[in-house]
Amino acid sequence: MRIKHMFLLVLLLLVACSSVEESVSAKAPTPTNEQADAEDLQAKILKVSTDLPYDSNWWVVSRDTNTMTIHVEAENIESVLFWVAPTGTETWKERELIGYDIDASDGWSLSWEFGDRQFHDHIAVQALGMDRRTQANESIIVHTLEE
Repeated sequence: MRIKHMFLLVLLLLVACSSVEESVSAKAPTPTNEQADAEDLQAKILKVSTDLPYDSNWWVVSRDTNTMTIHVEAENIESVLFWVAPTGTETWKERELIGYDIDASDGWSLSWEFGDRQFHDHIAVQALGMDRRTQANESIIVHTLEE
């Protein structure tokens, strides 16, 4: 009698497990689809530029300039943060938030009036994704001409 019960129990477990596997595989999307969807929604920065002149990898601020506009071309973005940090190693903790943009209707940009500040800095752009999970980061380097 014991062997019959054991056989029946094993058979019931196998049937129950196979039904679960079928229902799970029928409902779950394939990893390829999930990866493609996730990549389609990831935050992406395509380009960062300013209205300043560009020379040898630097955006150049002349001494008589006191305002710059930073433009960002991006996809799948909900908001963009703009930071300034000194050039050099391990300077991220010295960064300063200079502004943000949460309205994509006119493009992603920031007009920053910085006064008589002298630059040898990174302008970091941090784009926060619509999916609320991803972000994209890009930076440009800005420096003041020594005339």
